[in-house]
Amino acid sequence: MRGAGSVAVIIDNQFRPTPASKLLPPVLDAIEAAGIDACVITANGKVFPLSESDIEQKVGRENLDRMEKLGIPLFQNEPRNADAYSYVGVTSRGTPVWIHNEVARRDVKIAIGQAQANHWGYGGGGKLIMPGVSADETIESNHCNFVPSPQTHYGALAGPMRSDIDEVATMVGLDATMNVLLDTRGRVIELNFGPHPSSHRLAIERFNEIYAYENPVQEHGQADIAICGVFAPTDHLFFHTGWGCMSADFVLKDGGTLIYCSPSPGVHTEVGDFPGLALMDLMKPYMPPTQENYQRILRDIHARAIQMWAGCIWVPIYEVMTRKHLKLVTLEENLEMAADIGIDATTSLDETFDEAMKTHGPDAKVIVLPFARYQLPKNMVRLEAEPLRFPQEAHA
Repeated sequence: MRGAGSVAVIIDNQFRPTPASKLLPPVLDAIEAAGIDACVITANGKVFPLSESDIEQKVGRENLDRMEKLGIPLFQNEPRNADAYSYVGVTSRGTPVWIHNEVARRDVKIAIGQAQANHWGYGGGGKLIMPGVSADETIESNHCNFVPSPQTHYGALAGPMRSDIDEVATMVGLDATMNVLLDTRGRVIELNFGPHPSSHRLAIERFNEIYAYENPVQEHGQADIAICGVFAPTDHLFFHTGWGCMSADFVLKDGGTLIYCSPSPGVHTEVGDFPGLALMDLMKPYMPPTQENYQRILRDIHARAIQMWAGCIWVPIYEVMTRKHLKLVTLEENLEMAADIGIDATTSLDETFDEAMKTHGPDAKVIVLPFARYQLPKNMVRLEAEPLRFPQEAHA
C-alpha cells in the first residue's frame, strides 16, 4: 500500500466460509500504518444483503469497532442501483463492465476469498470482482453468455466464464488477492497472498493437489450410482450445496442415479426467511427435465426471460437431470417444496440406495463423493486455453 492514496478491501459474502474476521486484522494493521483512506465491501454479487448478525459473524465485532475508530466504512454490493456503479469498458468477450463506485474510485484493490473448484471453473480471486462488486447488467451479461457453455465446468480455469471473470477483474484494476484453502470443516489449511491473477492460480493448483482425484472411469467405466455428500458450514441452501451435481456428472453414466445428500435447513435472518430449496423453484415451469424443455430454457436465456444469476446453478443442475435421475436426500421440511417443484426427494439414504441397487442390479458400479462440492476428476482440470475443436463435417 506504500504510495497509494486509498484502498478497497473486498471480502466474500455470508454463503462463503472464508473466515474474514480472522484475516482482516493484519490488513487493518497495514491500512492504519499507511494512514490511507480505505473501505471494506462485501462481494454480494446479487445475493441478498448481509444482515447485522451476518456482518458481525463475517467481519467480527472487534474488527467492526476498529474500522469505526479508523473511519473505515463497510459497504455492500447493490447491483440494481445504477447510480452506485462506474462504467469501465467491455471485455474481449463482449461483457459490459460496471463496477461499484467505492471500488472504482480507490487506488488499490485487494480481494479476500476462498479458492475452490466449482461449476464455473473455480471460485475466489477475480470472482470477488465479478460478480462480487459488479452491477446487474455486468453479472447478467456474463452469466447469460457463458453459463450454458460446455466449456464452463469444474476445473475450467481457462473456460470462457472464468476467463471473462478474470478479465473483468484485470480491467477494474484488482491488484492482489488473498486466497484461503479450507478443509471440509471450514478451517484454513493454507493461505496465499499475491498479485492478481497469479496468486489465485497458485492457490487453485494447490487446491487440485488436495481435492482432485484420479478418475476411475477409464479403468472401470462410468458408475451406475453416485452418492454425494456435502458439509457445513455453508450447507444452508441446495442452491449452493448442489454444485456437486455437475462434478458427479463426469463419473456417472447417463441413465444413472445421482443420490445427493444435502440437509439444506434454509436461511433465517433479519433480512428474511429462505427455505432450503429457495431459487430451485425457478425450474418448476420447465419440469419435467427433458431435452425439449431444456431447449425452452436456452430460448428464454437468449430472450432474457430468465435472470441468469438465479439460473447459474439451477440451469446446470437441470441439464444434468435431463440425463440422470436426481434423488435428493434432505430434511423432511423440504419434501413438500421438492414435490411441488418436481424434484424426487426423500429423508432416507438407506432406502434410496436400496432402491437404486434394485434399479441397476447387483453388479452396479457405485462411486461415493463425500465432499462432492469440492471434488473433481483430475482429467477435467483445464488451466490453459485449448484450441477450439469442431466436428469433422464443419471442415467439409
